[in-house]
Amino acid sequence: MPSEADEVRAFAEAAYGALNEGDLDAFLAFVDEEVEFTSMVAEAEGSTFRGHAGVRTWWETVYGEFDAPRWEVLAVLGTLEQGVARFRLTGALAGVPVDHVMWQAVRVRDGRLVWWGFARTEAEALRSLTG
Repeated sequence: MPSEADEVRAFAEAAYGALNEGDLDAFLAFVDEEVEFTSMVAEAEGSTFRGHAGVRTWWETVYGEFDAPRWEVLAVLGTLEQGVARFRLTGALAGVPVDHVMWQAVRVRDGRLVWWGFARTEAEALRSLTG
């Protein structure tokens, strides 16, 4: 029987895997229809995305800006209700190679993402879950 840590890792791997496959519908299966989130990709605009429509807008932004984006899960901590993932985003932005490590804090309800935000450090990501 898998541990909770194994389940958390599997959830993160599957969600990022859907992104890596370019499969928006598969990714949306992990996302609550009332989701709210921010993105480092759209950070300059200060955008908060909401709902599946927000996920679609974010998706178009990422795939419109990046060439061949790939997400690699490096570490996960937390529970099935909330946690933090450290991951690497690679690809190219305007022809310039990108290799960026960041943290993502998430809240999950009934097996679906209801909130997420990105952070530059683990401590910042953990603080976002308590504040």
